[in-house]
Amino acid sequence: MAMADASYRAIRESAAITRMDHVQLARFTGADARVALERLCAGYVRARDGQLQHVLLLRQDGRCLADAYVLCDDDEFDLLAEGIDADALIAHARAHVPENLDVEIADRSRSHVILAVDGPFAWELVSRVAGAESIGLPYLTFFKVDGVTCYRAGKTGEFGFGFLLPREREDEFATRLRDAGRGLDLGAGTLDALDQCALENLFFNIRREGRLEATPLELQLQWRVAYDSDGLGVHALRVARAKPLLRRLTTLVSPGTLRVDDAVGLDGERVGTIVNAGWSESRNDCVALAMMDIAWAHPGIAELTVGDTSTRSVSGPVLNNRSLFVSPQMHSYATRAEIEAPPLVRV
Repeated sequence: MAMADASYRAIRESAAITRMDHVQLARFTGADARVALERLCAGYVRARDGQLQHVLLLRQDGRCLADAYVLCDDDEFDLLAEGIDADALIAHARAHVPENLDVEIADRSRSHVILAVDGPFAWELVSRVAGAESIGLPYLTFFKVDGVTCYRAGKTGEFGFGFLLPREREDEFATRLRDAGRGLDLGAGTLDALDQCALENLFFNIRREGRLEATPLELQLQWRVAYDSDGLGVHALRVARAKPLLRRLTTLVSPGTLRVDDAVGLDGERVGTIVNAGWSESRNDCVALAMMDIAWAHPGIAELTVGDTSTRSVSGPVLNNRSLFVSPQMHSYATRAEIEAPPLVRV
């Protein structure tokens, strides 16, 4: 985490701009665009014009393929997907959308880019570029300004925005953001920093726990599944759901360093395996996710060990994020010392 410290601090304390190269873009157009997306997603696409929806793309066997947002722009839809490369995303979509549907699927990953702004004062920067109305933008909605789509989302637990724009405008727009960020101690975001923040705030990471031989049942993602839908992989989940659940993802914290694949023990017996871990600069301890045997897959167990290191299971998120106590109508980065908030760390 050392290389990402400055980025992490900017996300947690001020604001950071991140080029979202790990997000691939596909556009769905045509009369059956929504139906086509519902074939690919683990549930119904209920987003309306001006809204985003968090969705999962599954493999046929019910394991996770991609973590995505669907952005509904009138009768057109943009799929913003993590965990899959651009060519594979388009190939997967075309392979699993029925040929009789009226839909065109286009790769936008090479023509467009996303610049994300995250942090407790991200809204202050965004308002300087996109206008004061962006301050009141509800979570998972978007609007367009000067040919750029500005949406509110994010997986850090802080205020988060994304700018979806043509690649030929990237340099000009990035310069506008940096110029507008003067006085905000603006940082340059990294994927490592975003992933650490997501871990602390219990956001699913498709590149880590999402690569397990596991389904949304074990990953605690059933809220994104509609079991009465015909989405790819949902039938496999219906079958799996009828069987007893044997393990489940659980949040752990430890004063020592935890690493992926470390065994979690209890009274000398192995009861789980670390699947995602990172040192939390905010907490000054290690935060991890473990795939735990179901009997121990709950918070409140203080006697766990990883090697010689004591570990305990907790409820996430593990921070009282600053963004929870920042009001865009009352506060600013310049007056941040006046903001009243509880201790950052949740014990």
